[in-house]
Amino acid sequence: MKKSFLLVCSSLVLLFAACSKKSDPVPDPVGDLRVRYVNTLQGSAAQDLYINDTKKNTTSVAYGNASEYFTMTSGNTVFKFYDAGTTVVKAQTEAYNIPLGINITVFNYQSKNSSAIGAFVVGDDMSSPAVNKAKVRFLNINSFGGSNTIAVTAVSSTGQTSAFIPSLAYGDLTNAIYQSVDPGTKFTFASPGVTDAPTFDPGIVAGKNYTIWVDGSSAANLTGHVILQN
Repeated sequence: MKKSFLLVCSSLVLLFAACSKKSDPVPDPVGDLRVRYVNTLQGSAAQDLYINDTKKNTTSVAYGNASEYFTMTSGNTVFKFYDAGTTVVKAQTEAYNIPLGINITVFNYQSKNSSAIGAFVVGDDMSSPAVNKAKVRFLNINSFGGSNTIAVTAVSSTGQTSAFIPSLAYGDLTNAIYQSVDPGTKFTFASPGVTDAPTFDPGIVAGKNYTIWVDGSSAANLTGHVILQN
């Protein structure tokens, strides 16, 4: 598994209170947090999510979709993906000590240029954007891209273009930082060898936070997918 797809201790990415072991023997407080999950595996069956071996979803999630948020208890946690209705683990995360009071999203993914499948966790920023703005972050989950990065360009509602993210590497969570955008902003994607990358309209409106993940159906294609967080 690529290091950048491990859960990273970064307040900008994960919003976790801490992700390193403590020497202090005082136990962490226990309470609720909210979690959702995303199925990024093209051609896969719809996915179920298990938390510490207990199924959490009522409706399985097909490729390209996300579940609603649901409540879980903080503490030491392993997330596991299963093909809907089966008992064989499709992918799972490492064990994380997750604090209470936050929102997180669990993704499955296919490893770059291989058939290996994994899972990772990111924290979700639920704070309000600036007035008349939205917030968006990008994740590159394109397993066909090799070592190539993706350049993201913003297209305003009037058609003006501006560089948004010059170079987004596969699995790079440390740079998955929320940025402010105007309502109606669209995006284009470019990468070496890509000839099919339609302009992506995530339907951005003011006051909302979004995660956009990018994959491809081949080495020549890039496709955007949007998750509305609030």
